[in-house]
Amino acid sequence: MPGFFEAFANFKPKVLPKPSVNISGKKMEVSLEQFKQVMKHGEDAFELKGGKIVRKPFKGALKESLVLGKGDKGYSFLDSNPYWPDKKVEGGYTWHIESE
Repeated sequence: MPGFFEAFANFKPKVLPKPSVNISGKKMEVSLEQFKQVMKHGEDAFELKGGKIVRKPFKGALKESLVLGKGDKGYSFLDSNPYWPDKKVEGGYTWHIESE
């Protein structure tokens, strides 16, 4: 077994390359945790600020909802039920899309 001990003494484990990401056209080496975050959210969700990788601010989608309101021309409702319009009148109710 002399060959085994010589091989074990000369054994060197493989050095894994550091993870790298491409942010704003620059390839940078990052820690494993930061690499996981970038892969989870996508490289386009990050930007470089002052030489550091930071997440871009999230712009939420506009929320839209239907609102019943008075208008110049609108409908009168059968038995005050907004889902059963009766006839078109001056100053009746209409549905509007309202966004926040």
